[in-house]
Amino acid sequence: MNATAPPPSPAAFDITDHPLVHDVNQEHNDSLSPVERLCKRIADSTGAPIALGLAILIQMIWIPVGILTKLDPYPFAFLLTCSNVLQLILIFILAVGARQSSAHAELRAEHDHDSISRLLYHQEVQETILLEIATKIECDVSALKAMVAKLSQEDDSP
Repeated sequence: MNATAPPPSPAAFDITDHPLVHDVNQEHNDSLSPVERLCKRIADSTGAPIALGLAILIQMIWIPVGILTKLDPYPFAFLLTCSNVLQLILIFILAVGARQSSAHAELRAEHDHDSISRLLYHQEVQETILLEIATKIECDVSALKAMVAKLSQEDDSP
């Protein structure tokens, strides 16, 4: 009587459990200081369409209210001062956010390069094993060897 083992569940093949796969997003977030996290949140929210809509709405309300109440008449010096101070602060916050994005992209590129290098090495090992198996079972592998050699020469050219 042949007893077969049940097929492994799809959860057994979860790629995120592999020791060589890194969660680059989590790794980047863990490297941020609390101030950098705050800057990232502010930069993300100021880049949202709702922030633009809110800024336009505030100015559209401020101008008539300033004219009617004479609290900030034309040329709206208080509105301009507040706007300029806010812009100066946001310039530095956005610069920190851009630096973080650059660091995240660099980290992601390094991990992608490592993963691709491992995959290519694995593929080369598989090619070697398959050629050895084909040779042992006495198949004609000269055409395959020539094709692999040609591909490796193409890779070496700039």
